[in-house]
Parts: sequence; C-alpha cells; structure tokens
Amino acid sequence: MYSILLSKVEYSYHLIKDRLKEIIKSDFKVAVIPWAFPQELDSDRLINEYFKKGERRYNKYLDLLLELGIKSENIVICNCYSDSKEYLKDVINKADLLVIPGGNPEMLFSKVVQEKDLLYDIKYFPGIILGESAGADLQLKRYFITAKNNYYHYFAFYDGFGVLDDPFYLDVHSSNDQDYLDDLQEVADDKEKVVYAIFDDGAIIYNRELKEMEFYGNVLKFEPGEKRILKP
Repeated sequence: MYSILLSKVEYSYHLIKDRLKEIIKSDFKVAVIPWAFPQELDSDRLINEYFKKGERRYNKYLDLLLELGIKSENIVICNCYSDSKEYLKDVINKADLLVIPGGNPEMLFSKVVQEKDLLYDIKYFPGIILGESAGADLQLKRYFITAKNNYYHYFAFYDGFGVLDDPFYLDVHSSNDQDYLDDLQEVADDKEKVVYAIFDDGAIIYNRELKEMEFYGNVLKFEPGEKRILKP
C-alpha cells in the first residue's frame, strides 16, 4: 500500500489533500503513534501535555484526519505507557491507516522496537502509513540525519523499521544552503543510492506494492553523480 512521506504536515498537507481523499476512505480505522517525544514522559504527560487534545501538536494531525472524513471514534491515540503490548498490536492490526508524527526518532524507535515489540506489526503493516519527519525516516530500513537536524548535532546513520526495504534514502527538513545540498550529493555518491530531499513544503507518496512514487511541492532528487529538481 502507500507510504506518505512528509517533513511538516502543516506546510505540505494542502499539496496532497486531494490525493489523500482518493486513497483514504472515511470509514478507515486509524492508529496514531505520537511517541517521538524529546525526553522520557509518563502516561499522564503524554496525554495531558505532549499530545493534549485541543492543542497544536494534537490538532495538526487530528484536524487532517477529520477533514478527510474519518470519524473521531475510529481514531485511536496509542499510549506507550498505559496501553499493553497486546492492545497496541490489536489496534495496529485492525487499523487501515497509521499516523506517525515527527520528533525524536531514537525515542520512537526505542518505544516501538525495544519496549512494545511492535516492529513486526509496523514493518509488515499492509495499509497506509503517514509519516512526518521522524515518522517518514523511520519507515526506511536505514536512514540518516544531517548534523543540522540531529539532536546531537552530527551526521549519522540509524536503523529504521524497514517498511521500505532500502530502495532509497530520505532527507527531511532539507535546506537550500549549498553546503547542505553538497552533503546530500556526497551521500548519494558514497552510498551509490538515490537521496530524496523533502523540504518542509514537499511530500512524496510511495506505492509500496508497485514501487511507484508521486512527488509534490519542493522535493530534490540526488543521484550518484547528478542532481536534478523534481517538478510536482
């Protein structure tokens, strides 16, 4: 099925809204996995501070889903602290759409893989996955973070969930700075693999079954030895 890859949902949703209405049905069941928080929380702080109903972080995802016609009763906000592993597996396996917000990718990976043992359920999820920032990167088998975007301020590669089995690399929150773009070209050259740079106002929709890509807004493609602009 589809992987929807974004840097910032609030800047790119308008670009893909019509397309999402074609592939996302109003009767879909949705699991939201907002676990990429910058530091360890607890159940109460997750629901009442970090992802509090009615506040900005919550609204930017839930408003999108409601605008697509999805009923609020079909949306589950998953809590990695209070929800059991068995419950979370059941929610994910019954869902048609996973929403994976951005934030700290290492925290998200730790919660999914080490703490809740959900790697298999997400890696082989047959439905649609909408991932923003860390939620986009982690869909890859391996991903990198530039020094500009890394919490630790250095360039590094990390393990992802493997939903997308290494067909390309992604860069999110890309910058038009020439040195930054040169670094992305260096990754493409060194790894001999295409790098797609998704700026905050860009998006990629990838059909995992057909291995077909749709590009929206500001996306650059870096091939070994070559760089070119992808028009929407």
